[in-house]
Amino acid sequence: MAKFTIERGREWVEHEQISRLQSVSADIASLEQYAEGLVNRIQLLQDAATGIINVAQNEVMKILTVASVAGIPPVLIAGIYGMNFKNMPELNWVWGYPFALVLIVLTTLLPLIWFKWKDWI
Repeated sequence: MAKFTIERGREWVEHEQISRLQSVSADIASLEQYAEGLVNRIQLLQDAATGIINVAQNEVMKILTVASVAGIPPVLIAGIYGMNFKNMPELNWVWGYPFALVLIVLTTLLPLIWFKWKDWI
């Protein structure tokens, strides 16, 4: 905080002017304190806004993480069984297609159930 004082030149400044200048100096000091309080309030509001934004972004990231963990295994299984190689034993099974569908559903539901059990969704 800057302090306004009259030390030099006191002899040529009138006493009434010195009194007024000291009053102005006190006003300036109180305005500096007021401005500092406003800056602190603004900083508090900025911190609160940043916190709210971070919470919202964390929720979005959690949803995207759950979607990717639940979606990647079924896509992998569908990709493998969609290759239709001649040496795949499941192609000759009567229940090969239903087996692949059940496997895809299970690999989708198991991570979702696990996330629900952990109370993440």
